[in-house]
Amino acid sequence: MKKSILALGMVFAVLTGCSHKNPYEGRPVFRTRIPDDIKTLDPANAYDQVSLEVLPNIMEALYQYDVVSPTYRVTPLLAADLPTFSKDRLTLKIPILAGVRFADDPAFPDGKGRELKAADFVFAMRRLAHPGVQSQGSWIFEGKVKGFDAFSKKLRDTPKEKLAEFFAKEPLEGITALDDHTLQIKLIKPYPQIMHILTTTFVAPMAEEVVKKYQDENGHVDNNPVGTGAFKLASYDRGNSAVLNRSPTFRGEPMPKGTGIDAGKPMPFLDALIFYVLKEDQPSWLRFMNGELDFSKIPKDNFAQALTPGMSLTPEMEKRNVKLDKISGALFYFVNFNVRDKVLSNKFLRQAMGSAVNREKWIELFTNNRGKKMVSVIPPGLEDRVENPKLKYDFDLTRAKELMKKAGFPEGKGVPVITFDLRGADSVSRQMGEFFSDQFAQIGIKLNVVYNTFPAFIEKQNKGQLQLSYGGWILDYPDVENAYLQLYASRQNPIINASFFDNPRYNALFEKMSLMDPGPARARLVKEMDDIVQEEVPWAFGFNLDSYVLVNPWVKNFRASFFTRDGYKYYGIDLDLKKKMKR
Repeated sequence: MKKSILALGMVFAVLTGCSHKNPYEGRPVFRTRIPDDIKTLDPANAYDQVSLEVLPNIMEALYQYDVVSPTYRVTPLLAADLPTFSKDRLTLKIPILAGVRFADDPAFPDGKGRELKAADFVFAMRRLAHPGVQSQGSWIFEGKVKGFDAFSKKLRDTPKEKLAEFFAKEPLEGITALDDHTLQIKLIKPYPQIMHILTTTFVAPMAEEVVKKYQDENGHVDNNPVGTGAFKLASYDRGNSAVLNRSPTFRGEPMPKGTGIDAGKPMPFLDALIFYVLKEDQPSWLRFMNGELDFSKIPKDNFAQALTPGMSLTPEMEKRNVKLDKISGALFYFVNFNVRDKVLSNKFLRQAMGSAVNREKWIELFTNNRGKKMVSVIPPGLEDRVENPKLKYDFDLTRAKELMKKAGFPEGKGVPVITFDLRGADSVSRQMGEFFSDQFAQIGIKLNVVYNTFPAFIEKQNKGQLQLSYGGWILDYPDVENAYLQLYASRQNPIINASFFDNPRYNALFEKMSLMDPGPARARLVKEMDDIVQEEVPWAFGFNLDSYVLVNPWVKNFRASFFTRDGYKYYGIDLDLKKKMKR
């Protein structure tokens, strides 16, 4: 990343705590943790939890979720208003907010960020089809936007040396700028989830000047995001930290009504965000307890220190005046089977392995009973979730051993060693490896456990190199379609469908369901799809996780939500209270 040596030196002094003057001393700065390195800051490819903790604060989408609404209500962000739909709901016209500017950057003339135009959305959305970019977000338009699939194919068929010229000139019928402040999207079929899609960073506008300056030979812009958001990237020191400073060109979006004393005031309220890369839970927890981090999830080994069995703050935490919040409804974990693998293609083996996992013990050991057993593909709280679901292949060792015989491996005889990839190499991951090794050893299955960094795990997943793996998912948007999308055959990129599950009946049901609005008719299709997944076991269901988080008392306007990706713009720091409490 092209940053001055002086700037990097100043940031290094802040982050390492050396004797140099701290440039953020006495200023409103929010300090938090990310559990691994950032995989990418290119909006076309940011699709993992770590990247999406950082990037949406820099690059904004068209819409966002109302932070004060009890439901997931979509409101304008870079759009000036909600879309105007045609009568058949296949054409959307989206007004773009006037007066928005990109952050200052050397990519622009004189280093001054220019005004946002509808064409910047068109350019960003076209990039999702670029074969060099290999976007993880192309699925949002594939088979849905007019001309997108044909455009993608033409780009793939174009020789690399001619690709840039062809990309610049080839039209895409379904995504156009009618003028500088009007974006038009044409669909080929109903897309009930389109408003949710338009809240994702995949549709964040990109200035062509920025891409031309910073892209690599394939068209990626991994380390130089330039957006319209409340913050801009100051530095990223891989393995240590990412620092975001307040963007001087930000338009000063007002704090929404109903948010308390800061309602109506221009955001952001922070001068900077510092994301520390802390791969182990304990160093992160100690920093929070020392007041060096403003926010913390509760590690499993410190749960009793923070919360009582009734899930309220302990006296120690109450004395510190920390705030407790809970996030639920979107995060779940499971064991993922690659059903194309020559061993795991055996359905009875997958059923046996699903029946060998003691989920109560899994939840107790690794979530301090914050998890709820996963009994359906869909987390609780979403419309059209299966009523009173029951896990078909729950823990039952007697049945698991019978299924091993049915699979052709009585008492595990003849079954090859299975490679099990985990998403981390920290102490919790190693405990997880031991737990599943013990679970599957009960039916004669031996695991080769591989511990990865998170970026390395994602790279293996994207290349289809995982046999058995620890799976997890945060919904992109609050709709059942997004959960079942992960098992739809056309998503075998395998960015989403890492199991390579391909069931013709399931696929047909998904295609029909995905065009329907919520209601009893859609719920019936969802039930049949869930039954298929329960029988075929592409996943050994795990648990839905409720995350309990702690916030230091000097943090203002904290709101926890899975779907508010750019939430840091709402936060403030009470510097007087912080100074008083840290004496």
